Amino acid sequence: MAEEQSQMVSREQIYNEVWELSLAGVARKYSISYSFIYKLCKEANVPIPPSGYWTKLNFGKPVSKPPLPDSTINEVAIPRVKTSRIRVQKIEKGMATISETKIEATQQDEAAVNNANASPDDALEAGLDTDALSLSKSSKTTKYIDNRSNSEADHNSFFERLAFLVGAERNKVLDIANQIQIPNEKARLHPKIAAHKNVVIEWNKNDKKEVGAQRSPQNYSSYRSRPPFLAGVISKETLPRVYRILGALNHAIERLGGSVTDSLTFIVRNESVSLEIYEMQDKVDHVITKSEENQLRKYEEDKKRYSWASKPNLRKYDYVFNGQLCININQNRNKRFRDTKSSILENQLGLLLIEMYDASEIIRKEREAREEERRKLEEAERLREERRKRHMIEVERTVALTNMAQDYAMACKIREYVSALESFRNLAEEDIQWIDWAKKKADWYDPIIAREDEILGKREHQKGKELKTGYL
Repeated sequence: MAEEQSQMVSREQIYNEVWELSLAGVARKYSISYSFIYKLCKEANVPIPPSGYWTKLNFGKPVSKPPLPDSTINEVAIPRVKTSRIRVQKIEKGMATISETKIEATQQDEAAVNNANASPDDALEAGLDTDALSLSKSSKTTKYIDNRSNSEADHNSFFERLAFLVGAERNKVLDIANQIQIPNEKARLHPKIAAHKNVVIEWNKNDKKEVGAQRSPQNYSSYRSRPPFLAGVISKETLPRVYRILGALNHAIERLGGSVTDSLTFIVRNESVSLEIYEMQDKVDHVITKSEENQLRKYEEDKKRYSWASKPNLRKYDYVFNGQLCININQNRNKRFRDTKSSILENQLGLLLIEMYDASEIIRKEREAREEERRKLEEAERLREERRKRHMIEVERTVALTNMAQDYAMACKIREYVSALESFRNLAEEDIQWIDWAKKKADWYDPIIAREDEILGKREHQKGKELKTGYL
């Protein structure tokens, strides 16, 4: 049960803090709702930053701060509320729920912003979705969150989504998905998350993109190398929140036997599941800077004197981070999670974990299909190589056969010639010696006898004629 007390704070102090910390910052400082501090400032006639104030300030544009008007109110009462902050998330029958307390608090903040005719910037500062501020009355009961299409939700439960897991493992995943909690702001980061944080800081420090440019993963596609995970696409104010989200996911995945790499890719069931996280940006009218004013002034002066004067190409819009996060699984936009009017990302981590497991199964099947395709290609290549080798061997054997047949034919010719000479009866001693020599040469040519010659050595019968010309 919350115990509520009040503390008195001077109106001037509230004025100074609102213009130094923002309405949302003051609300956080005193642990009160945005709606309360918004109403308090209106009732006490304390000026608040107008629409676009923080955007201009962040871009170094000139801003004005109105003085604190006179009032009969000197102090305001701010309640001190001591209560435990509990985030409840349940996954049951294909749906995830957030607690009634969270929904009602969100409704109160939205109602305050709407009733006071707050600007979109004020609503955004409060952490609300400016695309759809109002919640239906039924939201006062348990609000179901579903990140898929209605048709899928009607036919698929989370239990069925994890049907590829055996019963015990499936139940463990669902149990841990129900227990995911965001670490507090002072919790120590996982060593690999802390190390990657330094990588992001260093990259952002050297980023050449100009202030106000669009910063999404697609906007860096023309870079020689993609920025590190999280670099360039998330404001420094939102990065701590992202690290806590990653810490919660990593803690859950480690409990399930997984891990995270140095580049913060998650290893789920031995498969690499990567996340694409970026912060949404608001498109606002570009406010001309002093430097641009000087460029325009110089252009107007040059235009009067030179025909070739070139008008500065100034962009029409700036893009400003708005604090709303979006997460894609493996760059798949069909697996997208984002801050919405009914649920911030922190309340969707159980669903995200289940989708990461589902993605790991898809990745496993795709990997095994690639491996099978590669195995088939390698097997086909092996068979081609075997056929090629058999062909070469057969060609070599056939050539050797014809070469030996040619040598045998030569041996037969020599013997036929010698036999003709021997038919003569009157042969001189010299003729008889020559015939003996010729017979030996026939035996040298003959691949069957393969006699080794005293001078020419052993004849390589299988080789072609061109390789045997050195010794006949």
